[in-house]
Amino acid sequence: MLTSNQIRRLQTTERWLREIRDSEGFKVLNYCPDATLGDAIQAVDELLHSHNYCNEKSASFTDNQLQKYLEQKPVMHIRRVVTLREKMSSFIQNAASEVAVLSLLTTGFMVVGTIFCHGVDRIEQSRGSEYQSTWSNNALIFEGSAIASIAVFLGANLIGACAAGGKKDA
Repeated sequence: MLTSNQIRRLQTTERWLREIRDSEGFKVLNYCPDATLGDAIQAVDELLHSHNYCNEKSASFTDNQLQKYLEQKPVMHIRRVVTLREKMSSFIQNAASEVAVLSLLTTGFMVVGTIFCHGVDRIEQSRGSEYQSTWSNNALIFEGSAIASIAVFLGANLIGACAAGGKKDA
């Protein structure tokens, strides 16, 4: 049931919506959305009428009839309490998935860097006597970084899989 304060606010809202709809400034806007102010007015009006109908009916109901009427309209408020274990598991899984995606992205960049360095090293080798192995050394750094990034990816997946395991897995 609506309180008297809620009913008063709905009546005020309905009056304001009608004033806006009938104003000259609103008519000039040429505003035609899917849900119009008329729809909002109708919804508020129907809510007020249904509330008045319920109030009139409840006064004339006997206790037995009122109980049957209320049984037709079940209301359930269920609040699920999330345990600390579930919160921690969810946090670890989310963090592991973020780390896994980031490490795969890093691996891709490191592989591209390795290929680039090997290519530039081949170009440098064609110079002959002026060849220095700096690009080859850079390629080895990128290769090592790619391998380390793959290891991080595998570790993140392992941690995520362990966190996803429930009490049944023990």
